[in-house]
Amino acid sequence: MTEQHRDEAMQGIRKTQENFALGIGITIAMLLSAYFFTYAQLADHGLSGLLWFEAISSVVMVVMLLQLKRISFFCAKLLLGRRARYRETLASMTAADLSSK
Repeated sequence: MTEQHRDEAMQGIRKTQENFALGIGITIAMLLSAYFFTYAQLADHGLSGLLWFEAISSVVMVVMLLQLKRISFFCAKLLLGRRARYRETLASMTAADLSSK
């Protein structure tokens, strides 16, 4: 694979990874804000099961936000890994390689 093809493939991978990161980040932000506004209602109605669900899932979402770069790279790798154009480039890449350029 020539250097030009590799650079084009990396640009495509970077764009896909950024789109995944944006989508995941917006979704998590919307869910966390919905959790914020529904917490008082759940506490007033005594729905402790849903409160526990919100508490545990919000911690998981915050951890996902901290690892968003790796998660979005994994999703991009799943999506693009079967395409011949990206296969060779993805085989030797990590999430840290995308931020190096």
